[in-house]
Amino acid sequence: MYHSVGKRSARIALSALTAAALSGFYFMPANGEPSRLATAQDVSGSDLSLVSDAFVTPPTKKRELKKPFDEVSLYQYDTTPLGDRKPLLMVHGLRGEFYPYFRWQKVSEHFKRDPNFEKNYKIFFCRYPTLTRLENTTPKFSKAIDKLYAACKERPITIMALSMGGNLVYEAMLDSNTESKIKAVMAMGSPFHGSPLFNEDWMQYSLYKRLSMPWTRIDHSLAMKLYFDRNKNLLADLGWDDVDKAIPEGGKFKSKLWFGPKGELTIEKTTNTRLQQLNENGASVKRKFITYGGYISNPYLEPKAERWVENTAMYPFTFWTIKLPAHIAREHPVLKLLNRDIASVQVNKTWKDKLNPPFLFALNDGITPLSSSLFLSAETLNAVPLISFDSVKKLRDRTDVKLARAFKDVDHLTYIDGARPLVTAGRKISDELRPEDGEKDIWSWMLGDIMNIDSVGAKLADESCKEPVATPESAEPSGESEAN
Repeated sequence: MYHSVGKRSARIALSALTAAALSGFYFMPANGEPSRLATAQDVSGSDLSLVSDAFVTPPTKKRELKKPFDEVSLYQYDTTPLGDRKPLLMVHGLRGEFYPYFRWQKVSEHFKRDPNFEKNYKIFFCRYPTLTRLENTTPKFSKAIDKLYAACKERPITIMALSMGGNLVYEAMLDSNTESKIKAVMAMGSPFHGSPLFNEDWMQYSLYKRLSMPWTRIDHSLAMKLYFDRNKNLLADLGWDDVDKAIPEGGKFKSKLWFGPKGELTIEKTTNTRLQQLNENGASVKRKFITYGGYISNPYLEPKAERWVENTAMYPFTFWTIKLPAHIAREHPVLKLLNRDIASVQVNKTWKDKLNPPFLFALNDGITPLSSSLFLSAETLNAVPLISFDSVKKLRDRTDVKLARAFKDVDHLTYIDGARPLVTAGRKISDELRPEDGEKDIWSWMLGDIMNIDSVGAKLADESCKEPVATPESAEPSGESEAN
């Protein structure tokens, strides 16, 4: 009230600048390293009788990659002949189309160092526009699959997909013609049920209800609004499908803070009914998917006392190690920041009464909740609420995909850059669902499953016969009594 107009304007400008910076960096991929130069080639109208004639290697010049792009194009990693090998198609995630090798360069190089992989697979890339609706891209992707299948002598295609790339592949496979040409899909961090992060009113409501510093509310609220104003396709395609019936009926809300959180939260408006309908028809398609899900340690997975210490006494440490690096566009700190925003999402009264603490989305990789990346069923999510590290182990015999793997302290980008969100974390990790499989780095996990793509399905079938899936009534109550 008593501050001068100049100081007040400065505060507003600073908040807007900070939020604008964050909104520009959220979900933006890191720079890839340039290698070979080639020209992009659209799949439509190509003579695909020979692989070497049909596909070029990916473009690497920034000028070429930054051009407006709205088609689906295919590339080969190198010009070596297909021979007797099978096609492995890599499908990127958000904004991957703007970077060299669509962010698959490190993974590809790791795979190609393995002589058995080189003997069995030839790598291809799919480039598609991630800033438009998936419903517009899916038919073009299906056509690309037809072309690749024909060029590779009608050999079934194995696919690796990151993030929303998995959603694109899944949606295309709901068409039986496309599905028949695909052998298996490894989807990493894909939001098959969507993510609360892509429900703007739900996230704003959670910021509104969460105890936090005023500038934190303004900063996060404004950043989200600015970002989603420019990326409305994410809200439409990747919002939560409410598979767990967790969305609260919050009604209208408005913070007293300038630029603070505001909106109107209703179940009807927030639920992603399109994604809901797609998932109702995909039971048989899911059995071709290997799903990888990661999650980051955060205070919402700790007892109340530890959460309080983390949010108060440890604030200076988290500011320097997470918040400040996030504001200067460091990708993994940004994911840590988003991880906590997703973890603290408000749920409805039914879940609050059932769970203590009610942090139903605490297990997430900074973009996608574990429940979504593993493509868990509604029955499983009711039987095993994912609110603790221990709950992950209970999922072992309750998945209905070809194979599911869960990794602790792996974020949304670990799959393509190999980096883990904790400085103290080593490169080797274990699958929390199958710890007896030992420890490997993430790319060795990926390579191993690709090389054993036929046997993993048989292994899953054997395991699923050992123990029946629990019903929702068998969910075990938690012992803690308060959220905050």
